[in-house]
Amino acid sequence: MNRFFVEKRNIGKEAIKITDSDDVHHIARVLRLRPGEEVFVSDGEGRGYITEIEKIDKNSVVLKIKDAQKRRQKSESKIIVTLACAIPKNARFARFEDIVDKATQLGVSEIIPLLTERTLMEGCAFDKKRERFKRVIIAAAKQSGALFLPELREATPFKDLISRLGQYELRLLPNLSDRSHTLREVVSGFTGKRILVLIGPEGDFTKHEIEVALRSGCVGVSLGDSVLRVDTAAISVMSFLRLYFGG
Repeated sequence: MNRFFVEKRNIGKEAIKITDSDDVHHIARVLRLRPGEEVFVSDGEGRGYITEIEKIDKNSVVLKIKDAQKRRQKSESKIIVTLACAIPKNARFARFEDIVDKATQLGVSEIIPLLTERTLMEGCAFDKKRERFKRVIIAAAKQSGALFLPELREATPFKDLISRLGQYELRLLPNLSDRSHTLREVVSGFTGKRILVLIGPEGDFTKHEIEVALRSGCVGVSLGDSVLRVDTAAISVMSFLRLYFGG
């Protein structure tokens, strides 16, 4: 069944209206769906709907709600993961798109683009691409069948993120220093929910950043003997956490 995300304001008690021009075009021109065919819709916050197309016109698609799935709160998940990832070197942000795509499929709750001492761009340059990244998130969520859309934050300086570490129960800092443990050692016995994963840039976090993070409550972890690219490191940690905690 084809899947779409719709803002809550367009979801009524008996019907849903799709007004996003790309989605309307995809339904009418690409998929060539017709009235009577079923479509699955999510509000991006945990509630899903099985619907039937009632009407298609140039600017909208009206869907009749047939069944509303029970809402599942994020707090019911075994873990809630925030990925704070340094923006890789790439003028077109293609590699960060890959990170956003894969992290969404792996169930991340929040994505924070991280500005570190070795990041080679200003936050404003990144934020101009936010709408593009949001579309990547929606496409990845459709593909993976997710009911939740991760929140994409504005580009955030490293020091600003460090100042609010208290909201996370476990803060993982993969890095290349000798002050690290294996991921399994660190997460073994963890019974909390909120996990922050900080991924550094090419060349790793600076010694100063590592020292500040460890002093502030982060736990250094090793990802093995290989020196991984930013995107590979991010997906490796997310994949491990998903498998270790069972979902």
